[in-house]
Formats: sequence, structure tokens, C-alpha cells
Amino acid sequence: MSSVNNIPVFKCSMCGSCCRMSPISILPHEEVILRKLAEYMEINVVFTNGYTVYEAVNGVNIAFSYIMHLDESGKCPFQKGVLCSIHGVYKPYICRSFPYIPRHVKYHIDDENKYIMATTDYGLSTACPVVKKDRPLLEEAEALHGGPVEKILIHYYKDGYWTAIEMDNARALMLDLLSRLWQTGVIDIKPANKPGITVNLYEFLRRYYPDLPQRLGVDLVYRKVKTWLQTYYS
Repeated sequence: MSSVNNIPVFKCSMCGSCCRMSPISILPHEEVILRKLAEYMEINVVFTNGYTVYEAVNGVNIAFSYIMHLDESGKCPFQKGVLCSIHGVYKPYICRSFPYIPRHVKYHIDDENKYIMATTDYGLSTACPVVKKDRPLLEEAEALHGGPVEKILIHYYKDGYWTAIEMDNARALMLDLLSRLWQTGVIDIKPANKPGITVNLYEFLRRYYPDLPQRLGVDLVYRKVKTWLQTYYS
């Protein structure tokens, strides 16, 4: 593409509607972070398991993702007014990338090579009023250049685009580490889950990879949380 000058740049209107649209899909380490924040803030947050597999050696199901549900009033439990109360300490990937979000995440389990990977289909959500307003110009640009083009997305919403890549990289890291355990015979993955206990993938991996908090930046988040809480309770 020779130019993107006629394409608008996404600017959040701060309406807060995205925090009331639907339950929020999060990664395993994010569930740990958000659960801890909810505990500190004395907020009731409900998480349920997303995609799970069965690990036969330890006899547990492993959750690859989680759903954080809206509260009884139909909003994100961390929303305060129209703003995110934890914006300055830890905002989930999907919230930071919105309105550029995963339409579908598909997990691929290769039994022969003992490898697990995920593919993600992303798109701009027209449920966002800003995207809805900008849609005609974006569709015009896509038609001109033969479909969605990376350069268009980066121009329109650079931060969301790179956050989506960061989210995919975090997911890929955890799946790759799990695959290594499978390949070396430490664990045995089965595609279907079974009745019984379900463990968090991030917490499961920490038993074998003590440096995982550093690799995912969780240790930095906890340091920020510690500082942030001093302001929150002051």
C-alpha cells in the first residue's frame, strides 16, 4: 500500500461499553493476576475454565484459558463508572487489544509429534461505536487493497495490533513449554478432559519452569501491584 493517509486512526471514546459487552476471555497467568487483584480489592469475581485437556500422569485437567464473567449488574467487576479501575496496574490482553480481538482461538493437538499449538483469527469488533463509525472508510481501504492488510491495521490501531501479538506469544510460550514436557515423557496429554480437578496451565508449568513468571512478566506485574495498592488504600 502506498499510503494510509486517508484512513482514520482509532481513538477510544472512553464510553465504557466494551466493559459491558460480554464475559472476558483471559490467559492462565492473567487469571492468577486478576484473582489476586480481586482479593486485594475485596471484589467478587467469577472465573470459569475455558479450553481444557487431560494430563494422564498427574491425573488432572489443565485449563488453557479462562472466562471472567460480568457481575450481577452486567459489567466487568473491575469497571468503575465508565473506566477500568485496574487500568494502571494490569489490564488483560483482550481488553488492551479491543476492539481488535480474537474471533476464534483453535487449539491443535498433535498426538504423533506430541506438540500443542494454537491459531487465532482476529478482527475489528463493530460492536465498538468508534469502529462502527470508521467502518465505511476501513472497508473502502480494504476493498482498494484486496482485503485486510497489516499496514491498515497498524495504522488504524497500532497498540491493539501489537498487544494481540503479545497475547499470542504468551499463549504460544506456555503451549510450547507444555509440549516439551510431553515430548520428554514427563506428562501425557489427552485431548478430552475427564471429571475431576482442573489446574491452571500457568501454575502447572511453574512446577517445572520456575522462571516462568519472569518470562511472562508476571513478576513485574506483582511489583507494580505492590506499589499500586499503597495508592489504592491511601
